[in-house]
Amino acid sequence: MTTGPGKPTDAPRFIYDIDDRPPLKYVLLYGLQWAIIHFPALIIVAVLSSSVLDVGLNEEARLLQLILLATGLFTAVQSLWGHRYPLLEGPSTALLLTYLLLAPLGIEAVQGGTIIGGVLLICLVMSRKLKNVVAFATPNVVGVILLLIAFSLLPFLARLMSGIGSDSPQGDVSVFLFSVLLVLVMAGISSRASGVVKTLALLIGMAFGTLVLFLIRSPGLQHLTGAAWISLPDRPFASVPEFYWPAMLAFALSYVAVLVNSLGSLHGIAGVTDRERLPSATSRGIFFNGVAGILCGCLGIVGMVSYSISPGVVLANRVASRYATACCGVILLVAAFVPKLSALLALIPPPVVGAALCVAMGTQVGAAVGIIASKGMKGRDYFVVGLPVLLGTLVGFLPDTFMDSLPAGARVFLRNGLIFGILLVLLLEHVLMRERRTKKGDL
Repeated sequence: MTTGPGKPTDAPRFIYDIDDRPPLKYVLLYGLQWAIIHFPALIIVAVLSSSVLDVGLNEEARLLQLILLATGLFTAVQSLWGHRYPLLEGPSTALLLTYLLLAPLGIEAVQGGTIIGGVLLICLVMSRKLKNVVAFATPNVVGVILLLIAFSLLPFLARLMSGIGSDSPQGDVSVFLFSVLLVLVMAGISSRASGVVKTLALLIGMAFGTLVLFLIRSPGLQHLTGAAWISLPDRPFASVPEFYWPAMLAFALSYVAVLVNSLGSLHGIAGVTDRERLPSATSRGIFFNGVAGILCGCLGIVGMVSYSISPGVVLANRVASRYATACCGVILLVAAFVPKLSALLALIPPPVVGAALCVAMGTQVGAAVGIIASKGMKGRDYFVVGLPVLLGTLVGFLPDTFMDSLPAGARVFLRNGLIFGILLVLLLEHVLMRERRTKKGDL
């Protein structure tokens, strides 16, 4: 990657930079790679949403279609015209938690709250106050965000890589060891290969891992063979939103978490690609998050946020092209109307997805260390960096019984280690341990 204005001088050299357009055949492969990594999270959201609403399998399939539709649409729109970074869009964890907590009030109240949250984000952008936020993204803040993204995923990665599931609640040591081996294979391809092979390291590793696990454990193909080729979402607007003030207040607080999460994702990807476009990208990205909230509220699904795993995937593949994530959005859009494609993507074993995410997050940790160290570290920096990373990671390991004892509003923030850590690093960096400016004449 050439070092232009706004681009970090120590950034890795990408084979395809942020505005480069790779050949179509490679764009399709890169997009598929993103989609495979993204797909399991979308399935989890659909399953949780349908379970809390106490509906059947048909309703779960309908929710998955709508989630794929919104995710694919806004991933493509954001990549091409929104923030214009290689970032995935998807259901927000903070909003999912609020969705689950408020489901007993009825889906109509949840819809109304989600719509109000989206409107608030749009109003914030239109007030032109977001530009002041960019100045707070110091190297310490960006580095901590990248570290928190990786470390907050550790509980999720542990479940994926150890093979823990409904059919194996204790996990499987052999599956975990194979997943670790797969991590080393992907990392080896990414670091030692060249050209296009390097950019497809995760996809090659996932294909190899899927083949091996399929040979060991023959998968059930009933969902694939029974899935229809073409299907339109049934009843996309199943109910009329209701604006119930407790739900609106809860979602207003949750959208503060969405704002922090999206800003963290934008600063994280800017730190490894292009900082110059960040001011305009921030306002456009948050604006489309608000638009997504309104649409998702009408559809009765969880609102969107810019996903924070993207910097690690970009660093592992050496492909920063936003057209690759736009292609991922198109693939997910197609999957929303082609259940056969959704069923095929769902066949990728969780340990294989976990291994790919582990490689991506490993490279992200290295990039974060480089960003923090680039300006040199002073005594205060060890606290500013170390405490948010430690406490933000710790939050992810707090037991459910402890979280359930907290008020719903507090759970929105404390259950998300990324948001908790971001708020803490901002407090330390800019308030409690703010660096004093040296006056002229001072020695």
